[in-house]
Amino acid sequence: MKKLALALALPLIALAAPAGGSQAADVLKEYGAMYEALVTNKTEGVAESAAKIAAIAGDCAGTGAVAKECGALASAAKKVVGKDLEALRAQFKELSVAADGYLRAVEAPGWSLYYCPMADGYWLQTAEGVRNPYYGPSMLKCGEKVPGVAKS
Repeated sequence: MKKLALALALPLIALAAPAGGSQAADVLKEYGAMYEALVTNKTEGVAESAAKIAAIAGDCAGTGAVAKECGALASAAKKVVGKDLEALRAQFKELSVAADGYLRAVEAPGWSLYYCPMADGYWLQTAEGVRNPYYGPSMLKCGEKVPGVAKS
């Protein structure tokens, strides 16, 4: 009888998990790969990671605000294309705002929002300390951690 009660309780535990748990972790992983490339003035893998984010967001299971943010994330990720560093950085701005909205909607932990006034762009980081993806090593420390929501 105890085994049956435990078996019946397990699906309820799974339903109580935050929306987008593993999807959010996958989005953060791919976003992080893009971010690291841009921080070091590289373009390799940026568009590919964006395509993976678009696919994850396209498969998003959610309703209401989560569904809306998944749509915005998929749309922004699809726009990150090409190999031109400056174009990718410009596209990364919209993706960062969308990723912020999505991660807030699914209540994903483990990241912070940063803003660079010179680039007028937000980005997400999982580590402390400013590492600006918009200017690479030339202005790596430009920007600051912000407590609010990214604005487009």
